[in-house]
Amino acid sequence: MSDSPPPPLPGTKRSALDRRSKALIGLAIVVTVFLVALAILRVLGLIRPFSVPTGAMTPAIARGDHFMMEGFSFLVGEPDRGDIIVFKTDGITSLAPDQRGSIYIKRVAGMPGERLRIADSRLYVNDKHVGLSNAVGEIAYRLPAGSEGMQLKTDVTVPDGHYYVLGDNSTNSSDSRFWGFVPAKDVLGRAWFRYWPPNRVGGVR
Repeated sequence: MSDSPPPPLPGTKRSALDRRSKALIGLAIVVTVFLVALAILRVLGLIRPFSVPTGAMTPAIARGDHFMMEGFSFLVGEPDRGDIIVFKTDGITSLAPDQRGSIYIKRVAGMPGERLRIADSRLYVNDKHVGLSNAVGEIAYRLPAGSEGMQLKTDVTVPDGHYYVLGDNSTNSSDSRFWGFVPAKDVLGRAWFRYWPPNRVGGVR
């Protein structure tokens, strides 16, 4: 008498194939819907890819990084201190004409109506020390070489409808210390997700 297993019931292989086909079709539908949604959001400007040519925001965003900006957060709210925002420079009248029409990325340090002061490389808001941090700890705001004699905006009150922004890599950053405030209407969104290079993939903070 043989101990070999009985043959498979008729239709077992067909059922397995049917289940696999349905799973593949379902996955294809999900991927298609996702890509269509991304395309629509891109057209609406709510998601946009950017590449970074400078090191002004290192280490949060380094030279050569590619990241996605999202505009959802600011549809229902406003930028908060510490957010890394993407904005147009069109409304910054103190910038040279050839610098307007650009897009910058900086971290929000001051909100409308607040008094800001930078002293001894530290940020003070309404006369209280407020430390902004990135992946390596609290950010020290030091001046670039050769800028000591410039007329700096490091003791100011932020006007209504504007933000005061700073670069994390303070010795290599052109920011509100030099040209003033960002109009709220020029804020495009928040730096959200880094997708390149592979060793730096992840959320931007």
